[in-house]
Amino acid sequence: MTPRRWTTLILVVLFEAWMYDRYAALGAQFHFWLHGLFGAALGLAALTLFRLARRRLDGRVAPWEAGWAGHLYSAVPDFLFLLFGVLHMFWMDVFALHITLHFVPRPLLTMWALFSVILLGYGLAMTDRRPATLSTLAVAAGGLVLALAFASDVPVTVGELRTHDGFALMCPVIGHA
Repeated sequence: MTPRRWTTLILVVLFEAWMYDRYAALGAQFHFWLHGLFGAALGLAALTLFRLARRRLDGRVAPWEAGWAGHLYSAVPDFLFLLFGVLHMFWMDVFALHITLHFVPRPLLTMWALFSVILLGYGLAMTDRRPATLSTLAVAAGGLVLALAFASDVPVTVGELRTHDGFALMCPVIGHA
């Protein structure tokens, strides 16, 4: 690994640890994992598609760097909330479906499954076995959709979300959710 990659890796680990600590201080580890898994999946999916489109399997960006960039992008509304007191609103869905993700059935399990499918797709795509990649991803995506179809516990309103521990953040700047 190059010195640049080592430096980036150390900075990413330190920043992720700091972010987790900030979420944990507010009792909101749920948000860290929800937006982290979805953001990482988006970053990795973008990298996979980019490499497949270029028909080159190597590149300057490592998969974990792309995942971290996706995590940062998806956490922008939380930074706005924690630093400036900007309440979460539906326009924040621009940042990786930041609000809508909370209404997905079994959100953490779903995001873990999505991240796993994307990671599998990346691994298969980098082996240059495109037919195997597409068929495996189709089966995995179908399984994910089927599992979601039979999932229960889907919150319908923001009020329902607020009744669960770890869902609603208290804003330290303005003092309320």
